[in-house]
Amino acid sequence: MNKIAYLLFLLFIVASFLASCSSITRTERDVYTITDKDTLINYHITNHPGNRDNGVIYPSSKVVLPEREIVQRDSIVERYYPDFIRLGFFESIATIGGSQDYGIGTGLFGIFPDFEKLSENYRGADNYIFSGGIYRLGVTEYRLRWFRDSKNWTIGTNLIEFILPDARGENALISILPLYLRKRYYLREEIPYISFTPYLGLGYLPSYYANLGASLEFGSIAGLNLRAYLGLAAGYNSPSSLQIKDNDFVKNQTGNTVIFPYFGIGISMLDFHNLVKETEIEWKDHEHSAWDIGLLQFSILRSTADNSIYKDNKLFSGFQLKIANSFVALPIDDYKFFLGTSLINLMVVGDNNFAMAVLPFRFGYWNVLIDDELSLEPFLEYGYYPSSFFNLGAKMNLVINEAFNLGFLVGYVNCFNQANLPNDLNREFGFSQEFSQFYLGINVGIIDRIFYPQQLRYSK
Repeated sequence: MNKIAYLLFLLFIVASFLASCSSITRTERDVYTITDKDTLINYHITNHPGNRDNGVIYPSSKVVLPEREIVQRDSIVERYYPDFIRLGFFESIATIGGSQDYGIGTGLFGIFPDFEKLSENYRGADNYIFSGGIYRLGVTEYRLRWFRDSKNWTIGTNLIEFILPDARGENALISILPLYLRKRYYLREEIPYISFTPYLGLGYLPSYYANLGASLEFGSIAGLNLRAYLGLAAGYNSPSSLQIKDNDFVKNQTGNTVIFPYFGIGISMLDFHNLVKETEIEWKDHEHSAWDIGLLQFSILRSTADNSIYKDNKLFSGFQLKIANSFVALPIDDYKFFLGTSLINLMVVGDNNFAMAVLPFRFGYWNVLIDDELSLEPFLEYGYYPSSFFNLGAKMNLVINEAFNLGFLVGYVNCFNQANLPNDLNREFGFSQEFSQFYLGINVGIIDRIFYPQQLRYSK
């Protein structure tokens, strides 16, 4: 479980970075002075005693007493706007351009590697189309007001960036908080956006490099984006920054120069974009395309497996961990059907019974039971790599607030192929083969936002 704890800690760090990075929300305040004027008029009629001469106009006995009151108070109206152009959790790019003799083999989008071969001493192979990859965590971009406030210039950074031409560690260009300058030219300004984006990036710690290129971007729908890249990265690794201890390389104490022309195809998860005009629209009026978008869902499971992974706890058998989830509303039955995915879905239903999927497909039906509080989602999920499985079930969601929710799970999982599981998972949970298990679970969503019909852009 140490690997899982480390992963959760890393997610916490990334989420904290995104939450604290400059400003996500811009607050504008209008201060008004409200004046209330009130006038109360009292009429008193007093009849004097004695005889009256009805032939003569008699003075009126009515007395008018006006009372005026003025109350003043200050009123503050606050409006909240997005204060970023781009805010993303994770981006992965599969690249062509490095040495074909040392290819990593990361597969499409750079997130389908050969897990069995990955290790500290892995030096690649020569039979892969995608020989390298670019990976970014914690992506941020803010408006840069150059050239008399010209639109679509941005300046941004990443929590950390890896540019890997191939599997050789000495060629890896790595930087913490690199600086990026971008200019977007929009081909389409309606969701989903399409833009052409030249960029220049500078990395300075621990590698020194420049990354010049352009991307064709498609998105953002529920935080999902697709990109094609063409660029050139050139940099230098000093001897102290090199981490891989290859015998031939250690003899060279002068550092390593890297020149890497590349073409790449990438995907990003929980990656949100705003047009300049959208930074002038209040948060409450923004358009949403998904029923559920979240960073992390963790469930503790009770299954029909013979053995639990918890040696001292027989009540629960395993757990489920889902990272970077997006469930996009489909134009079927008033948008109640959805198609979703996760960056990683790890299901451990018992000892020697686990499955892992990268970008699984999840199809379901979103049924609102109580507005803003309770919903039910029956679903069918298909994972195809590295495990192949079907997961049929239903999940009840109870909204706590915009960032957290609780859930109850019931389902059946059938895993029929375990082709290429990471060795770390095999050591941690046993060597899993084919299995079929029923399960119950309690779920918690962390930084996990559930939307309702009136919040979707299709309803506006």
